[in-house]
Amino acid sequence: MILGLVQGLTEFLPVSSSGHLAILNLIFSKEVAGGVSYTFFLHIATLIAAGIYFRNDLRDLLVCWLPRNAGMVEARRLFLLLIVACLVTGPIGLAFDGYLQDMSDSLAWVACGFFATSLVLVVAERLAGSPRTDELSQLSWGSAALVGLFQGIAVVPGLSRSGSTIAGGLMAGLKKEHATRFAFLVGLPIIAIGALKDGIDLMQGQLTLPPWPVTLIGFVVAGISGYLAINWMITRLQRTNLNWFAVYTALLGAVLIGVRLMRG
Repeated sequence: MILGLVQGLTEFLPVSSSGHLAILNLIFSKEVAGGVSYTFFLHIATLIAAGIYFRNDLRDLLVCWLPRNAGMVEARRLFLLLIVACLVTGPIGLAFDGYLQDMSDSLAWVACGFFATSLVLVVAERLAGSPRTDELSQLSWGSAALVGLFQGIAVVPGLSRSGSTIAGGLMAGLKKEHATRFAFLVGLPIIAIGALKDGIDLMQGQLTLPPWPVTLIGFVVAGISGYLAINWMITRLQRTNLNWFAVYTALLGAVLIGVRLMRG
């Protein structure tokens, strides 16, 4: 339940789900926390939650390519913008893939990721008051690539994916609500690909899950909390100062550095 709640909330709030799960793995040990295999399963729950919330957007992105919907120009352009962003994100994620486990096991790396999240959120909040693009579909191809770049570097544990991509959208001139929606939509393919990769490993016997009652509880909690987190971000973020999240992640980073120094 704890892992499901943490995954569901932190996947979409700008505070880094990977950093929080790394902390829980350090607290409970990997054997208790379920390690990578259980984390992957919780990602499926949050993916489903996001798919349900953005079902109308996803439907438009799919049906816009039907011949009878040739007039859905904005949806088609948004679809292509998402592809551009993901094409930038993918190679960066692959480049970091071999180092992520060691980074997740390092208090120093996770702390640095949290500090980077704080910096990104502070910069994003300063940019939020000067949007240059009225509609999401008006985003330029280069700006979409910039968002993809920010999402790519957010594979570092402790560096928030949603926070980074929202910041990238704001730097590209989007309004805060449009930057948030684009950040969530562009994250869906990446989460899905990661879940698919680990799902294949699970079927091949390289990963294992806890007993099904435990797995099911975490899955349900992650899905419900993830849906609520998305709803809050979309409806309330415009009136919320990102600096509060920056303070929170900076404090987490400081605590981890303190723990690292005490361990020697």
